[in-house]
Amino acid sequence: MDKVEIEVQAGDGGDGIVSFRHEKYVPFGGPDGGDGGRGGNVYLVADKRLTNLNDFRQKRKFRATPGERGGKQKKHGADGRDLEIMVPLGTTILLKEDGQEMLLADLKEHGWRVLVAKGGKGGLGNVHFATARHQVPRKATKGETGERRWLVLDLKLIADVGIVGYPNVGKSTFLVAVSQARPKIADYAFTTREPALGVVDVGMKTYVLAEIPGLIDGAHLGKG
Repeated sequence: MDKVEIEVQAGDGGDGIVSFRHEKYVPFGGPDGGDGGRGGNVYLVADKRLTNLNDFRQKRKFRATPGERGGKQKKHGADGRDLEIMVPLGTTILLKEDGQEMLLADLKEHGWRVLVAKGGKGGLGNVHFATARHQVPRKATKGETGERRWLVLDLKLIADVGIVGYPNVGKSTFLVAVSQARPKIADYAFTTREPALGVVDVGMKTYVLAEIPGLIDGAHLGKG
């Protein structure tokens, strides 16, 4: 298993604005303040090209862009850009809340995506608050705050080939030689304590190799 925790923040909605028409022959025009744009959503997307969660070891916080504020002449603010975070196939997504973990999705197929944080709605411009009795509204609303969530990504490691053997016999060295993997290598036993993955391209096919931590006599009986 490969497991990491990340924080995702959807974009805030843009603010609506207070504005009034100013034309040559209409010096005191009605309200024309536009609405703010929607904040960007955050999605997790399954990508068959990925084999592990190593990219999340250094970066744990992700944020989509906010929506822009509204404009004059009833112009709607631009929506924030959605953020797509790529994860390997077989990644289970858990929502961490109040000390509990709740299953959100299990991404088993390439291209599957799940919404994990929703962007805030844009605020309303003053054009929405004009009435027959109140024709000069000086009211606009702020955009909503985007959702902020803490997630646990749990990857069930899937490999085509397993590299097994006794400690310190060169399993990591072999993995480095045939792939781009960079496991720790040292001249002592049990250097590898967690499975290490490497990708090997052979012709038009791609294979995932997994180096399994060193075995000892009696491992099948639970020793070690």
